[in-house]
Amino acid sequence: MLAVVAAAIVAIALLAVIPRPAAAQSGDVTSGAQVYDANCAVCHGPDGQGRIGVNLSQDFPAIDLTAFVRQAVVAGVPGTRMPAWSAANGGPLADQEIDNVVAFVESLGSGRSPAAPTATAFPVTPVPTAIGAIGDPGRGEALYAENCAVCHGDQGQGRMGATLTTVFAAINPQAYARAAVEQGVPGTMMPAWSDAFGGPLNAAELDDISAYVISLSGHSVAATVPEPASSRRGLVAGGLLFLVLLIGGPALLIVLDRRERPDGTTLDEA
Repeated sequence: MLAVVAAAIVAIALLAVIPRPAAAQSGDVTSGAQVYDANCAVCHGPDGQGRIGVNLSQDFPAIDLTAFVRQAVVAGVPGTRMPAWSAANGGPLADQEIDNVVAFVESLGSGRSPAAPTATAFPVTPVPTAIGAIGDPGRGEALYAENCAVCHGDQGQGRMGATLTTVFAAINPQAYARAAVEQGVPGTMMPAWSDAFGGPLNAAELDDISAYVISLSGHSVAATVPEPASSRRGLVAGGLLFLVLLIGGPALLIVLDRRERPDGTTLDEA
């Protein structure tokens, strides 16, 4: 009996240290790198080192690593920002794409191959600046493509995240959008992107990206620009003059009506 137990312990130990053969992977690492760059790098970093999401280049404590990673990609991770990416669960990835990206994630433990494809550079095009907006929407467009398009779509049409082309119900749309990017949105997959909250974006980048986001729905923040003090003073003075005339005018007419003429008669006796 002791010999059987000892043999079982040795077998378990060998399974723990013997690496799984590469042939066990059903996905293609090179194709998986492309899927990863387009969908995962924004949160997990280009080399899986972690950014908004967890570090994927470390070892995961799982008996079947492929099944562990695949389940996380297919169904998401409850209680975290990790959404479900499978088309069967409302995500954008087909089964083969998931197999490919899982194979690539498994390969990150030994470091990313220099030959692996990288994301295509995004061309920056001029974007009109809304009146009163803070920041440069042109720079914000590039930041959006790098950090936001994977969830919100390249034109803000929505993907994993909400659509950004609808009008924001806020007095100051840019301040509303900036706060959501800066601090995240509790109860949703939207994380905090500000470096003050552990994210990768600084204050100037938040200004730029929020200026671009409000341009997606044609927002203008002109109504939020403070009115000059001289204009307010002019309105107040005009209002006071109107009140004086409104109240004092009839009284003045009564006085004039009762004033005596040189012959001793009043105007109303004439």
